[in-house]
Amino acid sequence: MRKKVLFVIDSLNCGGAEKSLVSLLSLLDKSKFEIYLWIRSRGGNLESCIPNHINVLPTPKYNFLERIFLSLSSILFSVVIRINKRLGKKEHGAETLWKYKGRFMKGVSGTFNVAVAYQQGIPTYLVPTKIKAKKRIAWVNCDIASVGYSLSFNKNFYELYQVIVPVSKELETILNNYYPQFQHKYKCVYDILNPSLIKLLASESIQDFKADHNKTIIVTAGRLAAPKNYTLAVKTAKVLKEQGIHFIWLFVGEGSERAKLQRLITDYKLEGNVIILGYKENPYPYMANCDVYVQTSISEGFGLTIAEAKLLGKPIVSTDFKVVHDQLTHGENGLIASMNPESVASNIHLMIENEELRNKIVNNLKKENNDTYHKEVIKVENLLDED
Repeated sequence: MRKKVLFVIDSLNCGGAEKSLVSLLSLLDKSKFEIYLWIRSRGGNLESCIPNHINVLPTPKYNFLERIFLSLSSILFSVVIRINKRLGKKEHGAETLWKYKGRFMKGVSGTFNVAVAYQQGIPTYLVPTKIKAKKRIAWVNCDIASVGYSLSFNKNFYELYQVIVPVSKELETILNNYYPQFQHKYKCVYDILNPSLIKLLASESIQDFKADHNKTIIVTAGRLAAPKNYTLAVKTAKVLKEQGIHFIWLFVGEGSERAKLQRLITDYKLEGNVIILGYKENPYPYMANCDVYVQTSISEGFGLTIAEAKLLGKPIVSTDFKVVHDQLTHGENGLIASMNPESVASNIHLMIENEELRNKIVNNLKKENNDTYHKEVIKVENLLDED
């Protein structure tokens, strides 16, 4: 008999965890597992990529009284968020939401052999408290403390899981420093990519940008959010322009820092060099057509866009955040820069000007074994299969 497995995620917009889950769902053995998916907020662009055999569950229904309590708690949550902001209290929005709305939230009906929270935050809080399951697994896609989660608040939920899955070895080390008492629960599984899907999507044509072959095309893809450190990217662009480099740098993504970044671009007179394209349902054609892919993150759980750029054989320059060394070796399959504009610019300049180095890196990427995702899928299936 197939095991009933539930995955819970906030949405299926084009984020790292979301892309990883969609890839995973297409690769799991459907003869062994009956897969259910609860997407808390519907309408994400990646929903069209969900395989047909996946059972997408409807949003839980609330009666009249339950809706009243949920509405009142939403109002209270909004008030508290404003008060916290005014007082300068730093509390992750998911934690605040759970404190004031969690008791009124419902889980999906049914009993499952395994329930998987595929994100930190609300999915991690829902699975052990609102879902009936014999086994619970929590995916961790980021350094939770560095993105604002409270270690003490979240410890109470991780205690309720049998397995905790960090998406890189470096992230496992970080979690072990935070929660050494959960050492026996950690099972590292790298973010899963389906190479054939990425390459197929990358082959689509670009309609809203025409490359200038006299200029180097640089691409950075991801949310316009503080951890992605686009401010550093803009400052790096300023240095490159001052050095006389002819380039266009495309930011593929949307987020809360857009207005701030646009002001900085204007202040530095970079309008002809740095273009914010906004959110793209399919960012891969832009990545596939760049000369250099650049990642300026402060921190990542794994660095999925780097893995995607590697699959597409692109020369990569990344900042030296903790987990980057799980994917890149400086001078071999990419370049790793210090966390400042001068260093990032210097490494981009080196990648552009040193053809021998660039060719070496691209050739090494082509030789890399891109089917390691099979091993990660087997790890997941073993986790789901174990009692």
